[in-house]
Amino acid sequence: MRLKWKIGLLAGAAVVLLGGGSVVSALQDANWLRVRLAAAVEERTGHHLTIDRLHVWILPFPWVEARGVRLSGVEEGGPDLLTADSVRARLALLPLFHHRIVLNDVSLTQPHILLRRLADGRADWQIAPNEASDAGAGNTGPAGGKLHWNLGISALQITKGEVRWQDDMRGWSGWLPLTALHLKDLEGDHPTLNATVARDKSVVTLTGATGRLMPVTAETLPVELKVAFKQDGHPAGLAHIDGTITDPAGKRGYTVNFGGSLAQLQSLQAFFPHAGLPQGQNISVDGIVGGEGAEPVLQGLHVRSGAVDLSQFFPGASLGRLMLDATQPTDKMALVVDGKLGAQDLGVRGTLGTLAQLTALGMDPAHAETPAELMVLDGASNLRIAGTLGGGHSALDVHGVLGRLALGEGRPTIEDLKADGHVDAADTLSLIRKHTATDVVRGLSGVVDVQTPHITWQGQAWTDFTTHVVVHDARLTADPMTAQGNGVQQSGRFTYAAAQPVPEIEVSARPVLLPVGIMQQWLGAPDLVQGIVTLVGTVSAHGTDAATIRQTITGHIGASIVDGTLGGNALRTLLGPQVPVKGKMPVRCFGTHMQVSGGVATLDLLGLESDFLSLHGHGTVGLEDHALNLHLSPHVLLGGTSAGSDVQVTGTFAAPVPKMEPAYSGRYGITIGGDDGGGDSCPTLLSAAREGAAGPAASAPKKGKEGKVMNMLRGLGLFQ
Repeated sequence: MRLKWKIGLLAGAAVVLLGGGSVVSALQDANWLRVRLAAAVEERTGHHLTIDRLHVWILPFPWVEARGVRLSGVEEGGPDLLTADSVRARLALLPLFHHRIVLNDVSLTQPHILLRRLADGRADWQIAPNEASDAGAGNTGPAGGKLHWNLGISALQITKGEVRWQDDMRGWSGWLPLTALHLKDLEGDHPTLNATVARDKSVVTLTGATGRLMPVTAETLPVELKVAFKQDGHPAGLAHIDGTITDPAGKRGYTVNFGGSLAQLQSLQAFFPHAGLPQGQNISVDGIVGGEGAEPVLQGLHVRSGAVDLSQFFPGASLGRLMLDATQPTDKMALVVDGKLGAQDLGVRGTLGTLAQLTALGMDPAHAETPAELMVLDGASNLRIAGTLGGGHSALDVHGVLGRLALGEGRPTIEDLKADGHVDAADTLSLIRKHTATDVVRGLSGVVDVQTPHITWQGQAWTDFTTHVVVHDARLTADPMTAQGNGVQQSGRFTYAAAQPVPEIEVSARPVLLPVGIMQQWLGAPDLVQGIVTLVGTVSAHGTDAATIRQTITGHIGASIVDGTLGGNALRTLLGPQVPVKGKMPVRCFGTHMQVSGGVATLDLLGLESDFLSLHGHGTVGLEDHALNLHLSPHVLLGGTSAGSDVQVTGTFAAPVPKMEPAYSGRYGITIGGDDGGGDSCPTLLSAAREGAAGPAASAPKKGKEGKVMNMLRGLGLFQ
């Protein structure tokens, strides 16, 4: 009995000594394990693993802790794919005797994952196993050859991480918080995935399972992935992927079904806050993927969408429904779109390429193309668009008539729009991503002839409008633009040159008739005058916004109005607050001619004729700050005589400051008597304002306004 006790004591001491020795040995050999671990990771993935410090403990169970962990990305010297302050895992001892490093329950806390795809197509997620790494140099076998170490991981857990991605090929980037990720049975027959992504009150849960992945991948891998999306605790969307991948290590043959639905498109803004997603609802996708390797092919695709607000892309536009359908790879994709442009119903019907062509386009958008045949419908009329679409080159022919095109509130309405032409784009994807007017002119080339028998815009009507539009070498020209309106043949020319960093605009009119409200809106001026303005002249400017264009505009402009109205506020702006005019005063004719430069319009002519008021003058107006410096000579007409005085108006449109202006003698005064202009000065005024071009004639002057004139004179304090 005593002998057994002694033997037990010696055995316990040996265990303690051996255990302590193992701990010391393990701690001393941590660098040995770090080198082999890095070599095994690089051999298996092609990515370089860096560990600042590695600690190994044998008791109470074998486990390791790595500090300062970094896994390199695909770009040499570029940002790392993975960084983590610490990684912990259980270490299996027995596999070490077989030159295998097996880590169980790997745990990463607050890791940072960056997924990049470079412009040349290389991506961080691509696995490129290396031959046995030289990192284990010095670790030789009995025959002096280098030993080969394998790596195995049975389970992986991530908590409070983040995932960022940057796709330089397509210009996409983003960030997601990874709340939790659990990968289990990674070296078993049924690996599983559970992940949670949460942001604000939105939560996405992923669950999935597949077949054996490590150490030897199964010949056929089942794929099962489910996604559940909740917002504010309520279901917001679902998605799934189911099927198999045969020969995953070789040809990779796909038989995979996918599908999903989303109640509200904007609910994704929680995860993609800078995407600028429109309001949309009831979106669903279902499809089948076949094919092999790097060339998967859609075997079937069905897309549905309910109402989508497209006004952020084009004012007044909305989508009522969208349907995309193809049931076989050789089927063309059928397209059905119904929507509105303002109050007008518009539809699109037609086909795109086959599913095989569309898959190729999705895989290589910069080089692949697909045919397209579309009809834009408005009742019985249609506009046909046919050609090829690609992420790089696209070419489309346009031909047909659209019965009615209403561009939205405050914009023109066009009847029986006829278009014939051809348009090419060298880089379609760039235009989709960024499509300002400058980008479109730089990115397109083509020729289109446009005709319409009738256009209306803010009460003004034109007939027989035609124009010839050419886009070439970053220059758009619409020349000539001709139309009939108000009994006047109108013509104009428009050029937009975008070859330089700052685009240049040139506009010519001889003449063009427009609602005066359009001009006042563009100038930012108050609604002073109502009527149709006849414009002549040529101006040029450069810039991409209205303020810059107003500041850089140069040229000469003539503007005239016949049979319009002038509001009482406008008259008080010109003559002073005492003018007793209520409502609007009829104006027989108004005309001005100006030179524009440096953001200032210099008016060499300014005139107005009504039944009891005649006004002439000159001065300057600031196009941006609306600063006024006008010298006016208003005359109130009474029978065969008149009363008037010189007035200077300073200040701004919003806050004018009228005051009497001294005569040449330096004295202030009112002149009563003289000719009342009975010879009618409107023809002369209009001819000067129109630079001799044709235009509407003013109505004949009316008589019998003495009572109103006397009221005005009394209001001015001239009579009691």
